[in-house]
Amino acid sequence: MTNDSALQDKVDSMLRRGVVFSIIWLMGIGSAISIVQALRAKKIIDASDGEISGDGRIWWCFIVGGLGILFWGFVAIMVIVNGVKS
Repeated sequence: MTNDSALQDKVDSMLRRGVVFSIIWLMGIGSAISIVQALRAKKIIDASDGEISGDGRIWWCFIVGGLGILFWGFVAIMVIVNGVKS
């Protein structure tokens, strides 16, 4: 196994984890994990000069993970606002 294929396997594993956590959300924690995995993978892909792929899954993790954070952020704000009104 060459260094590039080992690095591609590592990136694939990171992005697979990111996609799964972006779907599960786990009350925002999964979304945060998804975004962190995407950032780590993006750094590796950018440093590889086109040898490592995965940009589509990086965008998936950013978009779906970001939506999860926005959703749970909205829920948290509503809980706080309704708690202050009580």
